[in-house]
Amino acid sequence: MNISKTTFQDYLFCAKNVWLKLHKPELLEEFALSEFERHLVEQGNEVELHARNLFPNGVEVTETGERACEVTAELMAQKTPAIFQATFIVDGFIARNDALVWDPQNKCWNLYEIKGTNSINDTGNDHNHLDDLAFQASVLRRSHVPVGKYFLVHLNNKYVRVGDLNYDELFLIEDKTEEILARLPVVEEQMETAKWYLSSEKEPPEGCNCIYKGRSQHCTTFTYSNKNVPAYSVHDLSRIGSSKKKLNALIERKIYEIENIPDDIDFSEIQANQIMVHRQQKPIINIDGIREELESLAFPLYFLDYETYAPAIPSLSGYSPYQRIPFQFSLHILETPDAEMTHIEYLQTEAKDPSEDVAKLLDSSIGAIGTVIAWNKSFEAGVNREIGARLPEYKNAMERINNMLYDLMDVFKKQHYVHPDFRGSTSIKKVLPVLVPELSYKELNIHEGGQASNSWAEMVSPATHPDVSEKIAADLKVYCGLDTYAMYAIWKELQKLL
Repeated sequence: MNISKTTFQDYLFCAKNVWLKLHKPELLEEFALSEFERHLVEQGNEVELHARNLFPNGVEVTETGERACEVTAELMAQKTPAIFQATFIVDGFIARNDALVWDPQNKCWNLYEIKGTNSINDTGNDHNHLDDLAFQASVLRRSHVPVGKYFLVHLNNKYVRVGDLNYDELFLIEDKTEEILARLPVVEEQMETAKWYLSSEKEPPEGCNCIYKGRSQHCTTFTYSNKNVPAYSVHDLSRIGSSKKKLNALIERKIYEIENIPDDIDFSEIQANQIMVHRQQKPIINIDGIREELESLAFPLYFLDYETYAPAIPSLSGYSPYQRIPFQFSLHILETPDAEMTHIEYLQTEAKDPSEDVAKLLDSSIGAIGTVIAWNKSFEAGVNREIGARLPEYKNAMERINNMLYDLMDVFKKQHYVHPDFRGSTSIKKVLPVLVPELSYKELNIHEGGQASNSWAEMVSPATHPDVSEKIAADLKVYCGLDTYAMYAIWKELQKLL
């Protein structure tokens, strides 16, 4: 078994999870990536392919295993200007480098690790990236490769595409040599520990360190390794992953069930309410608070929801890496409390910028008075600001709409309505089944935002059959339409309480 840099990174995240992947293939169905996770992997691969344009006359090693090492050695002997996927296997470790570049002046090789992130330091992943590079540095050193410098290549979030891609502006290159050399001894010790741990034929004892993390940070095999933790546990308390001392205190005392949480731990109001409604199985409903929120809304009410696509490599002029393309919106309009709702929708069916069409239609559809209702309004507000920045002639219109925005999620974030079935969440996907159980996303072909985004990319791809594109378009309209109708339905149920 040769440990790759990906396996090593996964080991650092959760050692038990990686052992299970390697030694219990019968559990593979638990490791399946979601559609959104697969998309992230594909985007990372796309970024790497584009970044290769920074290194002229590069040659890719397409072989695998020992043959890849042989081809790498041949290319290095020829002083090939740049080698993509240069491969080295030594001491039970394997490294495939994104770009190994010959430095003729200093007669050595420089290593470039390509990352699909906008900014290395702002992502919170700097530590992981350095471990990744240090792992490769160790393998190269063990393989007696003379290396001069170690670089991280990442996307430039200040870059705005105009016409063809400018790769020198799209990517930023950071010299991380000093940090890598300083980190190398720690990483090499971790590598040896990983090799010992992962080569063991005996399954490690039950449990994994993810038990000390919030639910969103659990590994894919958490339920297998931690059978004593219920499906709804202390790990699901709101923002408990950011309250490490509280979570650790519970785990150390083997308290996993929310109903067993003692009274001697100080929780936030949101966490305390979540615990209380779960214990009592009765909701908290603050009628006065709900009334104050809803009576502040001026008619007409405009229920607005965007769907966006944010490619790592900007595909359209005027866009930066990961900037959102507002390919779709749904707008349900309620003129008076008892009026029949009207519905306006937009879907861009071609791979071109929808910004002007979106801005024009929203500007003409949303009047000067009233309230624009969104769920998590910062998203819609951000998209509006980006449209205004791209189209100065619509900046005032987008600001006007933003000034009319109200976040219906505030009713729930402010704890005016807390239900045990929300499980600490204020997501519309949690609130809707409780307040309006007859409405559901479960039966839809598209049922969440990441899937909608990927589906749109597939729909506008030239490789997609027209019949398939037509079907995706219909599914997108149903999904986005439900998002805004669901907000109306929740508002209506809240009104009944007053």
